[in-house]
Amino acid sequence: MKTNLPLAVLLILIAGSSSLSAGSVSGSLSSESLIVPQPIESVSVGLNYDEGKRQIKYNAGNIELLESHSYSLYIGYDMSEWCTFFATLGTSAARLSEQQKFGDAKSKWSLGVNANLWHIEIENPPLFSGRISLKPAIEFAQFNSSIDNNTVNGQTFQGALFFAYDKVIDDPKYSITEFYGYSIYAGPALSLINGSSSGESDFKEDRSFGIIGGLDFFFTRNLSIGCQVQSFGKISFSGNVRCHF
Repeated sequence: MKTNLPLAVLLILIAGSSSLSAGSVSGSLSSESLIVPQPIESVSVGLNYDEGKRQIKYNAGNIELLESHSYSLYIGYDMSEWCTFFATLGTSAARLSEQQKFGDAKSKWSLGVNANLWHIEIENPPLFSGRISLKPAIEFAQFNSSIDNNTVNGQTFQGALFFAYDKVIDDPKYSITEFYGYSIYAGPALSLINGSSSGESDFKEDRSFGIIGGLDFFFTRNLSIGCQVQSFGKISFSGNVRCHF
């Protein structure tokens, strides 16, 4: 009996240690984690097409027309209910005068933020019920194109303050339209473009202040198609498709 006593004590200690370890691990489980993936509902994806025209001025003083066509993929992330961070990645073809042909398309990317600072609901009269919003937006883009064996590099900073009218179609008599709603927006904008051709001829935008307006149709709450017009001395157009999960 005495020879088995140390062995029995050792087995009891091992069993107690195991139960204590198990208890400490299970008891330390937390309801929160350091890294938590965001829900898919915070993400939006889409396609962009941009057809831009801007007057540019070279260092020598002569003024030309910068034209570009670009296609890009869009991805957005809702940092909050009122603020969306987005990025685009695609290709851009450009020319620096109307006498040139468009060059070979090269890379284009951008980063930006859309926000909704303020809104007010309009209930009467019912025909014009909806929401009026104040929506600032900023975007920084970089583009490249090859023109006549020369490489054109450019950067664009653009900011705008939009006044928007949002309408959701929830009246049964509007079902013939077969879409969820629409948003109309317009406002003043600032555009700063600068770049270089073959690393030698530097240029910048000739007219930086203008107006931007657009229209978005929502076929459902999460699917939309939109168009935009920009006026900075010359008229530019763009279109997009958006899917918000």
